[in-house]
Amino acid sequence: MVITQAQLIKKIAEKEETDVKTVDRIFKAAERFLFESMSATTTLEKTVVKLLDGLSLECTYIPERSLNTFEEFHCQARLRVKAKVTRHYNRKLNGYF
Repeated sequence: MVITQAQLIKKIAEKEETDVKTVDRIFKAAERFLFESMSATTTLEKTVVKLLDGLSLECTYIPERSLNTFEEFHCQARLRVKAKVTRHYNRKLNGYF
């Protein structure tokens, strides 16, 4: 089963008895904020965004480097984002609590 963002927005609007456009604007604003926050990650500290209780995004900065194998590869600096689910949240999903 795949739940799209549009379906999620529609369900939230129905549950909260709100206009779909309002929920959509909130989602777009949250997406912009998340993107800006994670883009500001530096070499000194990683950025952690806690989306829900037990569900978070960790963004780390990977500096540029050169790999010397048979040829010389140059890797540009980049950001790596990983989704993390806590053990408690996973157990909750599986009905242990």
